[in-house]
Amino acid sequence: MATRLATADADLLLGDAARSRSRHSCSLALVARDEPWDIDRVMEFVDARLADAPRYRQRIRHVPFSLARAVWVDDPDFDLSFHVRRSALPAPGGMRQLADLVARLVDRPLEADRPLWELYLIEGLPDGRLAILTKTHHALLGGPHAVDLAQVLVTDERASADVDEVATWTPVPSPGDGVLVLDALMTIATDPLELVRRSARLAHALERATRGLVGAANLSVLRPAGGLAEMFRTTRPRGSRVGLASFSLAQAREIAREHSCKVNDVVLAVLCGALRSWILSCGHPLSTSDTLRAIVPMAVTSEAEGSENQSEATSAEIASALIGMPVGEPNPRMRLAQIARETATQRHPREAVGAKSLARLSGFAPPTLHALASRAAIMLPSESYDIVVTNAPGPQRKVYWGDGELVEVYPVPALLGEQALAVSMSSYAGTVYCGFTSDRQAVPDVEEIGELISSALDELTGTAG
Repeated sequence: MATRLATADADLLLGDAARSRSRHSCSLALVARDEPWDIDRVMEFVDARLADAPRYRQRIRHVPFSLARAVWVDDPDFDLSFHVRRSALPAPGGMRQLADLVARLVDRPLEADRPLWELYLIEGLPDGRLAILTKTHHALLGGPHAVDLAQVLVTDERASADVDEVATWTPVPSPGDGVLVLDALMTIATDPLELVRRSARLAHALERATRGLVGAANLSVLRPAGGLAEMFRTTRPRGSRVGLASFSLAQAREIAREHSCKVNDVVLAVLCGALRSWILSCGHPLSTSDTLRAIVPMAVTSEAEGSENQSEATSAEIASALIGMPVGEPNPRMRLAQIARETATQRHPREAVGAKSLARLSGFAPPTLHALASRAAIMLPSESYDIVVTNAPGPQRKVYWGDGELVEVYPVPALLGEQALAVSMSSYAGTVYCGFTSDRQAVPDVEEIGELISSALDELTGTAG
């Protein structure tokens, strides 16, 4: 029988969410290869990897008369060439042109009657590198064993140059309408609460009550509209812009040692400094007490918490924490100290969202961590925070995409609700990579925030010792 969507996943489909930029998990990888790329070989590699992730060949089928939640069924018309697409950058093919193209691709709607993912192979970068953008709907990430598409495609070893024979995939026939209706009636008879769960509106309210408001209970009282918060909010989304940045993980670790705090605290303080400089450059005055309320869905480790390499933690959960980003504080040392104090109160595991032992996931786990973090933030009232910031530790060794080496990887965060800016950060092979997504009208110069990251890091470096 077809697998029914979980209540939380059904909630993610509210309001034709397949077309909403707030329901996509995106990741941008830059891959290097010694020889020119064979696109046919790339397609074969993707086809082979999907054998380990059957959900990516399934689509959502709604039950007649909405008697129950929708189900997952194999797509009998699955066409890999529809989901894997080629694109190219105009000359000179730099990072700015890449970010502009990614912003346009992120805004493109997914086809609701097909498997809810896309992959773009982007050519035209210097040195023969290939950029790979993956876009996965959050509904594909329900359940404890679900993984993001970007994680499925990254391996610990370089793929062999020889073409491996891929087993022919045969879809399981989809049940007829009569079978779906009968199964729905039987479900209602044995579980009367299904009448509540099948209502998207009530399911949404239920999820907020049981998950979102659990976290919101610890949030500060909602402050009135206006002021600093309005810079990071929009009521009429007008398309996205994307910014990309990176900085040294070793430098962040050195600052953390000097100040006896966590590397994550330093990463947040670097972002806070960049946001402060950007706000002042916009002509917005700041007082010392001004803060931005950032929802920081965290992978809360239950063991190996003291490990310097966060990816060595033996188990983890996703929990939402409200962190006050002290953008009004002019002293970088004080900004770091305030953030460290706040994160220290968020060390204990709380309500988890869908996955435990995330650090044991094979492959490149940060894309899945970012996606689960976005799912966690969706469950919270959007009025309770100003921005969403996700930070996912990755491996400090080199990993591979097909027969190419993964050289850079940028998370591309989703904009939730009326938010005008979202930030995601991932560490990989000694570098912290930052992705910024903004509303095109509310924050049109999002790339400038990325450019201010380096000066914010230098500020903190100057406080060491």
